[in-house]
Amino acid sequence: TCARSNRGYCFARRTAGSSYNASMRFATLSTLTVATALSMPPARRRQSPRLRAEPVARGGSSTNGGGVAFAASAMLLVSAHRTVFSAAMPELQASLGFDARTVGALQAAYLAGYGLTNAAGGAAADRVGGAKVLALCLVVWSSLVALTPAAASLGVAALALCRFGFGVASGPALPASLAVVSSQPDADSRAKGIATVLCGFNVGSAAGLLSAAALLTLLGWRTLSVVAGGLGAVVALYALTQTTEQTTTIQTTKKPIKFTKSFPFQLAALTHVHNCINWSFFVMQAWLPTYFATELGLDMKSSALFSALPFATMALGSLVSGQASAALLRRMAPFEVRKRMVALSSIVPACALLALSYVKSPATALVLLVTALGAHSFSSAGLHAHVTDVAPTASGRILGFTNTVGVLVGIVANVATGRVLDATGSFKAVFALTAAIYLSEVIAFFGFVRAGPLVAED
Repeated sequence: TCARSNRGYCFARRTAGSSYNASMRFATLSTLTVATALSMPPARRRQSPRLRAEPVARGGSSTNGGGVAFAASAMLLVSAHRTVFSAAMPELQASLGFDARTVGALQAAYLAGYGLTNAAGGAAADRVGGAKVLALCLVVWSSLVALTPAAASLGVAALALCRFGFGVASGPALPASLAVVSSQPDADSRAKGIATVLCGFNVGSAAGLLSAAALLTLLGWRTLSVVAGGLGAVVALYALTQTTEQTTTIQTTKKPIKFTKSFPFQLAALTHVHNCINWSFFVMQAWLPTYFATELGLDMKSSALFSALPFATMALGSLVSGQASAALLRRMAPFEVRKRMVALSSIVPACALLALSYVKSPATALVLLVTALGAHSFSSAGLHAHVTDVAPTASGRILGFTNTVGVLVGIVANVATGRVLDATGSFKAVFALTAAIYLSEVIAFFGFVRAGPLVAED
């Protein structure tokens, strides 16, 4: 029998397996995976001067600490603004009558706008400076977050248009942040910089969900959106004045970038890996509150709290991955380190999601999701760090392109998730598909990605 017929779709009761046996199978698989990945024989570290980036002056990134800190702050805000909307979705469904298909369409509207400006934003960041691009975009997207309640009062079409605009303004955030990091002089500092930036992003996911859990019942989603957007706008205006003052001392490189002959094939392989990361992350970020609320029976506050904990673990995992990479780089080549990070960030989450299909306990589900997303966060020291290793002067535009394609995949993921849930009434098929995509990520990276530089020397 269905438990919640007033929610637009019902979720069937699960009958397969016990949560205890599923957890034991997962623990065994994860332990073997971690042991195998970390025990692979290290390659002799090759210090190739072609893979060492010379410091590149970019706006807001010429001073290492300040540029990276601002990039982390901007990523924190964009992630918090995303997740406040996702956490409020059960309330929007109840008050405005949205079904799962409408929710998927709203998430897809955001991703459509987000995908349009990734590549252009990355190229602009490589050219004029990541910090300046971030500050300009932060002003616009924060204003749209504050206007979201007004758009919702006008109907689904206006709300979708507002979400589309939010996506357009926030699209350059990731490539611009990584353009800031790529100015770091060696693989060690780039790995730590990426870990810091993506830690900020994951802290934002947790902060958005935790603030939603604490304030949704107190303020309502409309007031919370206005407050969150206003806070972001104030931060952005201050940051914009700082980056404008720094612009007079910035010298940008105008020489055209020439890519190597292997670049097209490597770009295709990197794009597939980024597609896999985006599919799994966007599904988890958009649908975890719904999963806890509708399938496991938690109320809105509890579902937001439970959803926040895995993303808080991702923040910790990002920092750990940076430190672990720095330690491994002292005894093996950068590419060997990146491969190990990719293996951990894909195989462990796949095992966790397969086990999650057989779990009925919220506590057990939380443990598995914490493990999955904590391991997922090691991708920051895998794919993203690899791109800054092999193409430090073009990392913004490369990751802008791969993330643009990845966003299109994310649109498909959100729409497909809504349709699968309407059709099956269960997240089991969603988790199985996401696990398969995780496994294709590690196959693509180990099978096709190579260590050589992607930018030709003069």
